[in-house]
Amino acid sequence: MNRGADESRGHPPATLMNSLADARSLVCVGHVSPDADCLGSALALARAWSASNGRRASVHFEEKTVSARLDFMLDWAEVEPAVDADFADADADRIVVVDTSQPSRAGVPKTLPEDWHRSGTVLNIDHHFTNTCFGEVDWIVDDASSTSELVYLLLRAMGLPIDPVSASLLYAGMYTDTGGFSLPNTNAKALHTAADLVELGASPSDIAARLDRSLGPAQFDLLKLIYQNTRRAADGALAYSSISHTELTQMGCDASDIDEQVNVPRSVMGISIAALLTEVHPGRVRLNLRGEHDTQVAGLAQQFGGGGHRQAAGAILACPLNEAVERVVSAAAEMLGAQTCGTTQR
Repeated sequence: MNRGADESRGHPPATLMNSLADARSLVCVGHVSPDADCLGSALALARAWSASNGRRASVHFEEKTVSARLDFMLDWAEVEPAVDADFADADADRIVVVDTSQPSRAGVPKTLPEDWHRSGTVLNIDHHFTNTCFGEVDWIVDDASSTSELVYLLLRAMGLPIDPVSASLLYAGMYTDTGGFSLPNTNAKALHTAADLVELGASPSDIAARLDRSLGPAQFDLLKLIYQNTRRAADGALAYSSISHTELTQMGCDASDIDEQVNVPRSVMGISIAALLTEVHPGRVRLNLRGEHDTQVAGLAQQFGGGGHRQAAGAILACPLNEAVERVVSAAAEMLGAQTCGTTQR
């Protein structure tokens, strides 16, 4: 295991590079409901590795889990999708899991056994400090801006090609995980990496337009409803919004359309915690958390069986939406040391 510190950030472990170099085939997977960083790091790694040696690389994302907003990344990458047989013992040479803190959150086929990650073929690349180090080789750098930044460093260290498409995929991953290079994880190293990716062919204006200014009518109406449903609690320190499964489907949307909308309650001035609760299926609620200033929310997510970064985390709650809202608001208020006050529509 290599849990990277500052001095090792630019140096992927030799065991990881050797495993990739010796692999006959590669399957890249990320977490369920993949975001741009998950997609960018998996797709770019598969492209570059395959281009360097002509061997087969594929990616696996569960059907209907990639948001319409991020479909362009799949179109750009043109990476072969994996099939269930690629994960079979006879065919699975190396499975690279990116941007995923624990095996239960990996978007692998449901046909795999629960202990699939113990096969001895799993390489784990991530920047979540809650990562459980479940791979044969683990490279976890929790102060990296994104997993896309780590994949860039890995490709550079291995001398693998980064063409304009791969550069664009990695830039998109970094752009979203840093909030458009505006969050505390935006440091000099991240900016230098982004500049290198632009030099390699990534177009900041095109990528920003696709990520920030490309909502379809249904997704725009969903965003309006999230604004409408936003409330404050915990003496104003918590802003949260919620979407029921009925509301989601009546909009013509599904769980894949929920991505960065937690930024709606996050935009309220003066808060410490922002939360978005989405009933992705009846009785199954996805919780997205963000911490403002120095507020850490990973511990709050862990109370509900989740995890993530110190200031960006999430969990899944198996209960009705109204119960999930009550539990999260109460736990957040207790964490903030404030009594839950009457909610106010904003």
